[in-house]
Amino acid sequence: MRRVFWVAWVAAALVLGMGCERPSSQRAKSAFLVRPETIDFGAAALGRTKSFKLKLTNGGRAAYRVEGALSSIPNVSVPPFEPFTLGAGAEREIEVHFKPDVEGSVQGSLELITDADSRGEVPVSGRGVKAFLEVPDTELDFGNVSMGFVEMRQVTVRNTSDVDTPLAVSVQGADADQFTAERGEPEMLAPGEQRVLSVAFAPRRLGSATAELRVVVCEGCEPAVVPLKGTGVASKLEVTPLRLDFGRVALGASAEQSITVRNQGTEPLRWSGVELQANPGGVYRVVSEPVLSGGMLAPSASVEIRVAFTPVVLGRAGEGRVEVGVREQGSTAPGPKVSLTGEGGTSCVAVLPRKVDFGVVAEGMTATRSVEVVNRCRDSVLVNNLRLDTAQGGYFTLAQAPASVTVLSGQSAFVGVTFSPRVGSVGVSEGQLAVTVRAGSTTSTEAVSLKGEGRAFQPCQYALPSQLRFGKVPVGAEVSLGVSLRNTGTEACYLASMQLVAGSDPSFVATAVPNGVLLPNQKATLVVRFKPEAEGAFEGLAEAWVNHPSLGHPLVTLVGEGVKGCFAVQPTTVDFGITKLSCGPRTREFLAINECIGPVKVAGMELEQTGSEFEVSSASPFPATIAAGARVKLTARYTPVDDGDDAAAVRFRLEDGGEYTAGLVGRGVTKAEQTDRFFQESKAKVDVLFVVDNSGSMMEEQQSLGQNFAAFLSAASAAAVDYRIGVTTTGLDSSPGGWSECPGGAQGGENGRLFPVDGSRARIITPDTPDAAGVFAANTQVGVCHWNEQGLDAAHRALSDPLLYNQDDGRTPLPNDGNGGFLREEAKLAIIFLSDEEDFSSQPVSFYETYFLALKGNDKSKLSINAIVGPMDLATCPTSSSSGSRYIQLASATGGVVESICTPNWAASLEKLSNSAFGPNRNFPLSEMPADSTRIVVEVDGVQVTSGWHYDARTNTVIFDRDAAPAPGSLVEVTYPLGCN
Repeated sequence: MRRVFWVAWVAAALVLGMGCERPSSQRAKSAFLVRPETIDFGAAALGRTKSFKLKLTNGGRAAYRVEGALSSIPNVSVPPFEPFTLGAGAEREIEVHFKPDVEGSVQGSLELITDADSRGEVPVSGRGVKAFLEVPDTELDFGNVSMGFVEMRQVTVRNTSDVDTPLAVSVQGADADQFTAERGEPEMLAPGEQRVLSVAFAPRRLGSATAELRVVVCEGCEPAVVPLKGTGVASKLEVTPLRLDFGRVALGASAEQSITVRNQGTEPLRWSGVELQANPGGVYRVVSEPVLSGGMLAPSASVEIRVAFTPVVLGRAGEGRVEVGVREQGSTAPGPKVSLTGEGGTSCVAVLPRKVDFGVVAEGMTATRSVEVVNRCRDSVLVNNLRLDTAQGGYFTLAQAPASVTVLSGQSAFVGVTFSPRVGSVGVSEGQLAVTVRAGSTTSTEAVSLKGEGRAFQPCQYALPSQLRFGKVPVGAEVSLGVSLRNTGTEACYLASMQLVAGSDPSFVATAVPNGVLLPNQKATLVVRFKPEAEGAFEGLAEAWVNHPSLGHPLVTLVGEGVKGCFAVQPTTVDFGITKLSCGPRTREFLAINECIGPVKVAGMELEQTGSEFEVSSASPFPATIAAGARVKLTARYTPVDDGDDAAAVRFRLEDGGEYTAGLVGRGVTKAEQTDRFFQESKAKVDVLFVVDNSGSMMEEQQSLGQNFAAFLSAASAAAVDYRIGVTTTGLDSSPGGWSECPGGAQGGENGRLFPVDGSRARIITPDTPDAAGVFAANTQVGVCHWNEQGLDAAHRALSDPLLYNQDDGRTPLPNDGNGGFLREEAKLAIIFLSDEEDFSSQPVSFYETYFLALKGNDKSKLSINAIVGPMDLATCPTSSSSGSRYIQLASATGGVVESICTPNWAASLEKLSNSAFGPNRNFPLSEMPADSTRIVVEVDGVQVTSGWHYDARTNTVIFDRDAAPAPGSLVEVTYPLGCN
């Protein structure tokens, strides 16, 4: 009994003690522990990275946070990681890298930056050793290999040491049984000796196969790894696809895809069902599989298997594998295998913003905000369920009926949500909007949190002009002016909204001002843009809603006139952009221009504004007479005093009574950060120009190009790209004779015209072209009659006047031989040169680089120049006549792909070109200048990306590496501190 009492007394004491601050000596302590306690990398080859897994453990009772890591050894590093918190007893692994540059031992320490009570320091040691074998890291891709056949590839290794060195080779990985590597005899390599290792791929089952060729490069070092991959295919059995890529699927949602199995032989095949062999994380499942009569798949029969992917965590899921139990009768061979892959992330439908805060709303009034549903998918999606739940406080309602809405690819739909405070309710109101979207076979639900606060207000005292005059505006020009509502009272004023009234002339455009509270003397400004498309008078109406029992709905008339005259103000709108209050004033210049045949007298110039943020000065005082052809320079100065939009009007009154107006607009901010949002295109447009050498040595290469067209279109098909593909030759002048006569109607002298110039086949290939692969293969057979390769000039002429926009080249008798309809202004341009000879064009390479960039508005993201040409080291390509150094220089200058004309695997090379030509955008220009580029934060679909991109200060652009470009449909957000421009 005494023991029970003692326990109860201790428990009570603990409860009472929780309300007081413990002495520091009695606080729960964290304990930083690592396993192992020291890091010994051992031997590591120079120039190669050796990895080590370090496990961090919290052995105490209080949590601690790990912010980063610092190494005292230059060649030891920790890849960047997100800061994390370790609770009591929790563990976390981090990776540590050692990449020695010189031989010898190194010692030092790795400091983990934490707030733990014990110091996070780990001793580190390692030894750099010179590798005795040099091994390339290039992947070996065997492509498609039929069952029963063997495909060979080669790897060259070299003994870089001055002693005899053993050669240790092994093949490891999931499909190592399908690859064979022989190290040859003898087993030792003499100093400086180079040996070619033969690697074979003999598929034993259908589907993709991967493994690794491992070569020991020094004693105690991690081996060099050469990735191996290939695909086993069969003629009697068709299994498509051999790889199911579910793409990005929202967490909690499921996506389904099908596998088709077809018996293409004349004998039935034995069927034993489907088995899910690999399923990391349990994210894959077989939804349906057929049950066949007698367990046989009849000749010419086909069946469908459906597989689902349901991700549970963000990021790329582990690769799964499903085995299809179909084989010849009497055979015990394993069935074909289909690999499965997918990525957990956000849906390709973005619902923005994720949080809607209505702020303070006056009792008896409402506030409405829009939630945008952005379709970044390749196809249309259906918004088929909208549900609102109010957790506490006031009322959240839909501004429209909850009907199903179809959203086209690349477009948006808007959902209006209204908040109405509950009279007398105190505190914050909360709710949630659930938006259910169906995209193909995937259904996902996105949630938007809602918040608002009701408050009682006194009637609003305000000032608002009854009219906003734009005066005379040249047809096609745009003037932005502002209508400002100012709180003239001594109490806070509630503004529900300011916007254009429905029915206003479409020449007036404005973005509504959302609800908010105006403190005494504070203003809200609705910026209205007026752009007349014709001469004449235009009218519109703006409205505001404020808390006032009888004057709560003021209206403002908008008037303007479109004119065609000889007096003008340029620019018609002076936009100062975003200005930090702490940066001081910004200045801009604009002009009053007289293009009349005689002088124009300006009777006066006035600045109208609500407030004092703008100032205007002129080199010449007004009234003034502006001579014919003369111009007067004016300077505008903007000094914001608070957050929000500011606007002013500069009015020029002419002697004849006409009034011309220039708008001044700007936005003041106190915030330190700017976030730019980009949506990666999900259905891009790309124009591809192949420039093919038509000299006497190019017959085999032309055939290889045509035969591997499917590989080139791989990325285009995956991304549903809207492409236009044309072919021209390196020949400018006709070349009758030679090795043979060239087809197409120009005798090898296409001179930039798309092949065939006689129009005997389609000259521009699109996704709708019947038998596109066959047409392309024929169009690449340009002949081998020419001798003077001028590929850069040919590309330039193909994409310049008079060919570029004309359907017919008037310089020739052939009809409709122009290139009109090929190049689209909004599309990306990809140029691919194919030649085994140097380029002999007339201009320096920089000329062509400048021209092609200018053709795309100097936007590097819209230009891709690539080359399959003779390499710089002709020893690796003895069949090439010379190096294509000029093509290589141009491709390298524009970040393109360069492949050798002697490539043994055209499919792999063309796949690389496909990724370059059709791959996603990598350049994201920022709207403002960062104050500190080291503090730029990049997020893709809400996940921070710390590597794979860099900031280009010259163009003020965030540029992703080619292999790290955001996937089509991604939401890219770049946040950075604002500077002072």
